[in-house]
Amino acid sequence: MATLTFLDSKRTVTDPVEVAKVLQAANVIYEKWGTERLPANLSSRNLSDAEKQALLKAFDTEIQHLYKTRGYKTADVVTLYPDTPNIDVMLAKFDKNHNHSDDEVRFIVQGRGVFTLFPKDGEPIDAELHPGDFITVPANYKHYFRLCADKQITAIRIFTDPAGWVANYID
Repeated sequence: MATLTFLDSKRTVTDPVEVAKVLQAANVIYEKWGTERLPANLSSRNLSDAEKQALLKAFDTEIQHLYKTRGYKTADVVTLYPDTPNIDVMLAKFDKNHNHSDDEVRFIVQGRGVFTLFPKDGEPIDAELHPGDFITVPANYKHYFRLCADKQITAIRIFTDPAGWVANYID
């Protein structure tokens, strides 16, 4: 279940319905897909290529729906852990204010990460995502991303451009 923290007022929101409402008001899509259907080996660390494909297959209905309704064309699985080679270099690409010309779409399978969002109207929000959380940060939306202290996450990423997204750094 996601946790929202407003950075100025320090107010937190944990109720899933309220999380979705707050993010919708901030022009960000949030859904709870859940991970209950996954076998234990598909929510563990360091998935093999075959396990990544099985993970995508487990959520194929949702992914295909997004392809049809939002025009996305491809999906992959990313796994990051403390022992991932060059993890700090990789994370440095995400932890600065940026936007993308495409939506940033993520479904968290394992671990946790935080999107810091900068709505046009309102205070900045930290959206800490947990397993089962799905988020779409719209194109051209100022944000950044970081892992939580344990530095581990497995996520399905969904793209319009098969080459993936490119960060446009701002500020």
